Amino acid sequence: MTVNKVIRVGLIGLGGMADAHRRMISELEQLRLSALCDVNEELLHKVGEEEGIGKEKRFDEMESLIRDPDVDAIISIVPNDLHASVLELCIRHQKPIMAEKPFTLNFKEAEYLSERYEKTPIPCMVGFSYRYIPAFRYAKQLLEENKIGTVRHMEVRYLQSFGAPIFEVPYLWRFNKAVTGTGALGDLGAHMIDSARFLVGEFKSVSALMRTFVSERRDPASGSMHKVEVDDYASFHAELEHDVVGTFVTTRNAIGSGNQHEVTLYGDIGTIHVNCEKPDEVRISLVDGKELQTTNEILEVPPGYKRQQLEDFTALVTGQKQEGIPDFHDGYQNQKVLERIIESAETGQSVNIDE
Repeated sequence: MTVNKVIRVGLIGLGGMADAHRRMISELEQLRLSALCDVNEELLHKVGEEEGIGKEKRFDEMESLIRDPDVDAIISIVPNDLHASVLELCIRHQKPIMAEKPFTLNFKEAEYLSERYEKTPIPCMVGFSYRYIPAFRYAKQLLEENKIGTVRHMEVRYLQSFGAPIFEVPYLWRFNKAVTGTGALGDLGAHMIDSARFLVGEFKSVSALMRTFVSERRDPASGSMHKVEVDDYASFHAELEHDVVGTFVTTRNAIGSGNQHEVTLYGDIGTIHVNCEKPDEVRISLVDGKELQTTNEILEVPPGYKRQQLEDFTALVTGQKQEGIPDFHDGYQNQKVLERIIESAETGQSVNIDE
């Protein structure tokens, strides 16, 4: 595709994060929202009117949108049980896609897709959005500059509070195993895994624990209690490339936490800490080589590390090479690690990623 050509985007799924993607599309001159798809007819027409999209480009069935010759690329914001279907259709119709995480509902779906993708690949980006936090990007550069020496271990946390019992959150799709696969692990833990892969490297083994704290939630439609089969909490130890070891914790029951995704990296001569809630700063501690005194400093992220996620999607669709774009391979590897974490939690044993 020509680098400067306007890319006509079809958006599938208009709930949840769709508003954020609509805003991001509007910020880039090269992207134009040209088609919509959702099973909620009222929402479909409401957004269609807001975006000035004709009724002929408002679809209630996703394959009709994907195969539309007037659509150049797809952005998919659908529940987890539909992720594999959207990806398979895009591979079949050779349409570039930005898909949400987790990559698929389970690893079996990921393997099925991989077989088809290898035969007829497409530009595919997976929505690991924390790669686009300026602090995380700057931290990666500091690591590449060996700023804290050899990295020995890391701590990664992703904490939210909305699922805590006191809030009495009803039974939503995120608590339905058939739709979501896992709870906090796939929703939040997938981002933790990607941050570790982005900053350090591949996972080699995991040892995990998962728990469901709220075993029943009230169904808003019937008013009756519904059993919850997905996790509210997941933690795991991991061995990564370069002999780095890591501890990871995620939960939706952390009172006082809003959307707290943070990474701490410990090296031989220093420590780097980043937090998505402070996107423009990196906290660094370094040992002075002469006095052996530790300095603590907050670094403001320099210009040049801010990049909108869909800028990279545009680059991918138009064939421009950009380092660090989360692609099909990243989604597949992420799903493999998720699978091994579940296996470890179920067996109570450490599991190698590439068994």
